[in-house]
Amino acid sequence: MPIGSASPSQYRVDLAYRLANLAGHTPDTHTKTWFFDLPAADWDELLNRVFYDANVGLRRREPRDESWLALDSYHVSPVPLDTMLAWDGEATTDKAAVHLPWILSSGAVTWEFTSCYLLDEAGRYDGMTGNDFSELILYRALDAGRTTDAQARDFLDKLYPAKGDKLFADRHQRMANLVAVRPNPAFRRPPGSTPYLSGPLRPADVG
Repeated sequence: MPIGSASPSQYRVDLAYRLANLAGHTPDTHTKTWFFDLPAADWDELLNRVFYDANVGLRRREPRDESWLALDSYHVSPVPLDTMLAWDGEATTDKAAVHLPWILSSGAVTWEFTSCYLLDEAGRYDGMTGNDFSELILYRALDAGRTTDAQARDFLDKLYPAKGDKLFADRHQRMANLVAVRPNPAFRRPPGSTPYLSGPLRPADVG
């Protein structure tokens, strides 16, 4: 019995961004790595929208700071299932960088909402932890027949030692929780809003 929709795919997005204001952009760039589970994407629209939403939150906290974080460039690559499943369970930074990089990215969140995003078919997004993203990849793969029950139990037991069988038994409810886009009181620009820019911010959005 399927756990959920198997159609969405998972992607890694390596971002470069700069501080900007009405006078221009700073010359130095900064980097982030985010991960997405989504059915389809217009990356220019989506990434600028996520930046814009974050910038609104930053401005509301610091209303006198009129600068914003501007998306500069990005590179999209698929998340390899086999590489994740090849993890031997050793919880080290080096192993995570190869097999579970979204867990490291979750620990590097500063100004952004999250590093792991779920999008529904309407383009709305929600966030999750690195461990949650690992489970989501796994359950999508089960639905698509790309991994076996035994492989899934083994992976879950490495991710959550001695709990793999229990989590596997609860996988349908866990999946339902993972794919729910929850209401969020923070500012959210409607999907598809134009222009596709990280800023400057509209005064009406800042409030």
